[in-house]
Amino acid sequence: MPSMCSSSQQRSRPHAKEIEVIVLSSDDENAPSGKIRPSKRKLSVISLSSDEGPMVPKAPRKDGSSRQRENSRLKQMNEQLERQVAGQRIRLDYAKKRLEEQSQELAARSQEMNACHKKIQLQQEKLAALEAKELTIDATELDDTLSCNICTDLMYSPYLLLDCGHSYCEGCLKGWFNETLTKHIRAHPAYNVHRKPVPRDLPQILNIIGPYVSRPIQMQLQALYNNSRQAQPEYTCPACRKEVTGKPVVNFAVKDMVSIVGSVLGRSDTRRESSNIRGRQAGPFDGFFPR
Repeated sequence: MPSMCSSSQQRSRPHAKEIEVIVLSSDDENAPSGKIRPSKRKLSVISLSSDEGPMVPKAPRKDGSSRQRENSRLKQMNEQLERQVAGQRIRLDYAKKRLEEQSQELAARSQEMNACHKKIQLQQEKLAALEAKELTIDATELDDTLSCNICTDLMYSPYLLLDCGHSYCEGCLKGWFNETLTKHIRAHPAYNVHRKPVPRDLPQILNIIGPYVSRPIQMQLQALYNNSRQAQPEYTCPACRKEVTGKPVVNFAVKDMVSIVGSVLGRSDTRRESSNIRGRQAGPFDGFFPR
């Protein structure tokens, strides 16, 4: 007995290192138990310590193709940004150039405005100077206007012809009418200047009263008018030759101006016209146009 036990113990020693692992599973209770042989592969042991921080997983390494794609993308972005910057520079340069042109144009307009303001100021100064002093007129420029067309002297005694509006000095106009009267007297020796002539508007009067006057009376009045017209001298304007039907009248506007211009030029009236003689009741043209 004892020998058998010792021999059995000796035979069982080499198997003492074997470990039997029994796997228990609730899903496979009826499965036959089996022996699992220990693996001869060495297991690496990782030691864990509470002193160390949390483990951070390492980023996966990029391969060569992904790196090229990333570089290409960055290169495209860089080129796009460079194009945008170049476009902005072009627009900025154009804006600067346009701003310079507008500045030059504004400066030119400012100079023009300043020149216009100076001209306006100069005109205002001239106008103020004219308003400050009396307006003077060159007397020599009025000399021709205020002179008689017949004698070319200043009309100190101007008379206006109402039929045409021309003015002449008294002496020249009387001489002109006197020449016409002399010719008429030679042609009509029986002419009486003091006889009142028939009204010149007698034909119009005859047309109005015709229905109320008999035919013989109308014929007599018409004959009287014709004879009277033939017996009267026809006075005309020395310039336009229009017939003068009434006495000339004094042109007081020209007379006042001639008085001023004559005093400025140092020219006085040396002729004694009949209209300038005080106390004379008869008009200067009564001998040509009876009252």
